[in-house]
Amino acid sequence: CASVLSSGINAEYGQYQMARTLTPSLMEEVFSNLDLMVDKFPQCADVFALYGQVLQDQRRFTDSEEKFNEARALAPHNVTYKAHLATLKLMAENNFDGALVLLKEAMEEDPKCDFVLENLGMIYIQKQEYKEALECFERALELVKTEGEAAHVSALHIGLKCQWEVCTEYGVKPVSINDLQGFGDMTPS
Repeated sequence: CASVLSSGINAEYGQYQMARTLTPSLMEEVFSNLDLMVDKFPQCADVFALYGQVLQDQRRFTDSEEKFNEARALAPHNVTYKAHLATLKLMAENNFDGALVLLKEAMEEDPKCDFVLENLGMIYIQKQEYKEALECFERALELVKTEGEAAHVSALHIGLKCQWEVCTEYGVKPVSINDLQGFGDMTPS
């Protein structure tokens, strides 16, 4: 995609974030604009990927998967779309193992993709495989391209490292997703 289109994609994502958080009445306009972008740029994988992200955020998982698959068909060597599908699998199906398989496939295709490594690390945290998660974050830190990405991955790495050290030091078991089942449930038992 051309850089002009790339800035348009970023602008549309900004409009989506504004509609989502501040002005929900703009959401129809966001989807209308995304439809126009798809019609105008049917060969641009990034347009489909953005649409997929928006749909995923709106919990429209089937539609989101369709858009990510269209992005992958247009740019089969771009492993970030496979990483998005892994996140979608996790959100829609609570399928950690399925997400892990997709991310490992993506790593085989492109072992230098920091985005895939970050997502892989997050899955390992959910599976309580902290050593593997730390290794992923460390590798991702070597590959990030911007200061913002470096700050984000550093925060994940440092946070997990501190948490793991405290748990080890005090013999405390880290909380897992399974431990949180029913947490906050106000129904009488």
